[in-house]
Amino acid sequence: MTPAVRADMEARADRALRRGELAEAFELFEHLLRAFPSEEALALKLAHLRDSLLPQELQHLRNRVKEPQRLPLGPQSAMQEGERLFTLGDYVGAAAAYRRALQERPGNELVQERLEELYRMAKEMPVQSPTDKALPPEKEDALQALLDRLASRRRLKRD
Repeated sequence: MTPAVRADMEARADRALRRGELAEAFELFEHLLRAFPSEEALALKLAHLRDSLLPQELQHLRNRVKEPQRLPLGPQSAMQEGERLFTLGDYVGAAAAYRRALQERPGNELVQERLEELYRMAKEMPVQSPTDKALPPEKEDALQALLDRLASRRRLKRD
């Protein structure tokens, strides 16, 4: 274990202890003490934690079977995906997710508002291209063209 990893783990254990997340603090301090058995400061912190617990709580912590952490599989709905992508600045992806959400729930006012907001943002972008005059007349096609342009400008700024 590198000193940086150790310092991070000790900071997480102290933070968990301050927050009252005793199970996490206990687990982290025990792990640290197993890695550094001669470290008196860690032994003292763990001893103080043990002393602050009732015998039943301590027994429960020792017998506890750690559940594997479940990783989130992604957003639960197209609306959540749209919100996530919008927050990240992926407006093209957000618009696609909002369109899927609108197909799932036609007439959803919030989704329609979000799509209109994206459309307004895309239209308000400064005119820097002669192709701006050649936007398709249909609203959805124009939105897609403007969002594609936004995405390409974002890529240019990053490069």
